[in-house]
Amino acid sequence: MKRRWLGALSRLALPATLLWTLAALLWFVAQVDDVGGRPLTVLWSADPGMYDPQHTSNAVAADVFRHVCEPLFYEDGQGIVRGLLAQDEWRVSEDGRGVTVMLRPGITFHNGAPLDAAAVQRSFERLQRLGASPLLSDLRQVQVEAQPDGMSVQFILPEADYEFVRFVLSNPYAAIVSPQAADEEATGFVACTGPYQFRRELYRPNKALALSRNRAYRWPPALFANRSAPHIPELRFVFEAERADRLATLMAGEGCVLSLSQEDLDRAATVPQMRLYTASGGVTYLGFNFQKARWQDLQARQAVAMALDKMALAATGPFAVLDTPLAPNAAGYDPAVASAGYAFDPEQSRRLLSQADLDQRQAITLLIPESTTYRTLAALVQQQLEAVGLGPVQVRETPRSRLLAERQEFDLLLFDYAWADYAALSIFLGPGPRNLLNYAQGDIAGWIRQARATADPTLRQQLVNQAQRAVLEQAIWQPLLTRRIIFAVNGACVRGEQQSPYGELLFHDADTRVRR
Repeated sequence: MKRRWLGALSRLALPATLLWTLAALLWFVAQVDDVGGRPLTVLWSADPGMYDPQHTSNAVAADVFRHVCEPLFYEDGQGIVRGLLAQDEWRVSEDGRGVTVMLRPGITFHNGAPLDAAAVQRSFERLQRLGASPLLSDLRQVQVEAQPDGMSVQFILPEADYEFVRFVLSNPYAAIVSPQAADEEATGFVACTGPYQFRRELYRPNKALALSRNRAYRWPPALFANRSAPHIPELRFVFEAERADRLATLMAGEGCVLSLSQEDLDRAATVPQMRLYTASGGVTYLGFNFQKARWQDLQARQAVAMALDKMALAATGPFAVLDTPLAPNAAGYDPAVASAGYAFDPEQSRRLLSQADLDQRQAITLLIPESTTYRTLAALVQQQLEAVGLGPVQVRETPRSRLLAERQEFDLLLFDYAWADYAALSIFLGPGPRNLLNYAQGDIAGWIRQARATADPTLRQQLVNQAQRAVLEQAIWQPLLTRRIIFAVNGACVRGEQQSPYGELLFHDADTRVRR
């Protein structure tokens, strides 16, 4: 009897063990939502090398660190400012110079340090001390004070600014970094609060960088359905200099996301599972060096503006013609101001040149950033200017980082900016290191300051338009193009992505558990 009982027990043991194993596996699957998922691979041409949001203005770096580092607020698809690390509501003093924000409780940095008012204060003080942020002019004289309750922060501004939360505290470059961040870190792998985190061991310079998922993340903005950590276990950024190799990696499904060139678009569109997204790439413009006496003559600047055939320039790539100083997706954009500008008119350009106090045969240095796209554009600009009698035009290239950081010798600057609001006008034509054109008058920056100090939105837009019309009427710079950026997403390796109102691809709801 005992032997029969043991035999029956042994026969039951195997199914029981299998059932227990299956139950454990199901529990594990329920707890780990990335089983079967793969890294999401994004392809870029070059490694920015610095990823600290307070120590760079590189657009590719920003596309990386936005997954790691978060600002206090964000702007949703309807243009409403909402809290991210901060609560939705903030207080503005009667004189418009004091802004108080309240933090959300329970948030920690990747290194375990709590997000509190003292940490926020130290983060902004570090940004000010490093002196490298594109937000520096907005924050140079701002005092940041942690309040006694430990969860409120007051910003004391040098003058009234009713756009401070939207333009500064919602900006990706205003991300809050851990108080333990080192200023001397070579690559800027700081600890922040976002859904992913940096891992130094996952970085191969000029080859690849991977971000690992922050499993403790619980603070996504309301535009996501997923209220917890992201589904995708790892974001991988691969740097490949050769355009053909980047496209081949995307087409094979080994890469998931790529910004396409015009030449690549037709090939990528042949893949049935490829999804295409279009975004605006800011403003490409031609500006004058106001330190040069010849460009202080309004007729000379008008003549150059009229010599430029924007339609021909746009035909060189994925561009659209732009007739205003702000791109269509920028706060403050108004197409009506275009009437203040100058259309392509080579005959009138020649007449103005004959009247201007200008030696038409004096060599002109056209400065551009090192880029195949800019070489193509510069060659056409060179032809158009020489066609009306200017020149010879000599094209000079310099690395983008040097162009932004060092004073340059030039006559004309062919460049771009992707600033998403009208503050760009005061940043690039006001006091501070971003005034690349050496524009000495304070009228443009003054109107923008007035606009930001105005609580009435209608009056604010009128002031912004006044500044834009002055840029066009005085031919301070000639807006030329806005780039059409086309992102391709290979559906064979990811699903569920979204596009933000400003063109970025968002992956918090997405996952890579896709059948191939």
